[in-house]
Amino acid sequence: MESENFELLENTDVTTFLIDRPWITYRSNADLDSLGARFGSPNPEGSNRLLKMSSIIKTTHAKSRTESLLSFIFSPAELRPVITEYLTERQFSQLNNIDDFILDRLTGDNSKDILIVAQAIKQRVIKEINSILLYSNVKLISSDNSWDIVPEDEEITITVPIQRINEGYISNLLTQGLNDLEDGDFDSIVTKSRTLIEEVFLQILADNDVECKRNGNINQYRNLVVEKLGMRPSQEWNPRITKMIGHLNGITDLIAEMRNKDSDAHASSERVKIQAAEAELLLNTSVSLATYYLRINDRHPWCQTKKTNKG
Repeated sequence: MESENFELLENTDVTTFLIDRPWITYRSNADLDSLGARFGSPNPEGSNRLLKMSSIIKTTHAKSRTESLLSFIFSPAELRPVITEYLTERQFSQLNNIDDFILDRLTGDNSKDILIVAQAIKQRVIKEINSILLYSNVKLISSDNSWDIVPEDEEITITVPIQRINEGYISNLLTQGLNDLEDGDFDSIVTKSRTLIEEVFLQILADNDVECKRNGNINQYRNLVVEKLGMRPSQEWNPRITKMIGHLNGITDLIAEMRNKDSDAHASSERVKIQAAEAELLLNTSVSLATYYLRINDRHPWCQTKKTNKG
């Protein structure tokens, strides 16, 4: 069971910061009905939006899913309308109505800047909510997708574990990608697909103590992985396997190229919008590729030695 302190979020003064601009993406009555259905409250009670949101929080808390609800609300995908407005038309962004909401550390890489703005929004909303919770002598805290409400004077030390890419991680990413597909956010799928392949390569290189410069050169990462895992084709290989590996390399090249030209990470004059079928194919292909390379890494001597040492 989650902390009973989450009940404090049902306060309508708090819910204002969870459904309205300039703080967050505006949610209409229909949006709140959809949000409620997603989290087990298909018909949230209330004669207005604030009361509906309070009803959703109450039901979600009863199911011990408040952390999931908050993580969803503050996800980059859900904040996308506000973030896009800030990044593309900053002088007109409603975020400018919030005192001191000026970000001077944006990188120019849209995929990174989206995360930076999302984090800034989350921290600013938490600050405003805590100004209300202060009278209850508690505060809301968050690290990644972990949330809690703790005594106001409690010293918080947050340690963020490094999340390894495994079957569970890939399954979760696939679910997120399918949600993007349902929402029509095909650009995000391109970015997720390329990022998954890149991170898998970097993890394998780290597992095998191979040093490399993190410069975003996915082909360089792949070449190092292929060399370390002994995946260079040889005369001993079945020619069909050799051909398959060649096709894998080609697919990886295409995923990297599509991310650079066709995703939400970069603006490009060569950008070609992809449709649902191609986005789904790209998502499933990247998941299959990532799983394949992880399987090869699992049968490598490094991994076998690790399993033996664990007993």
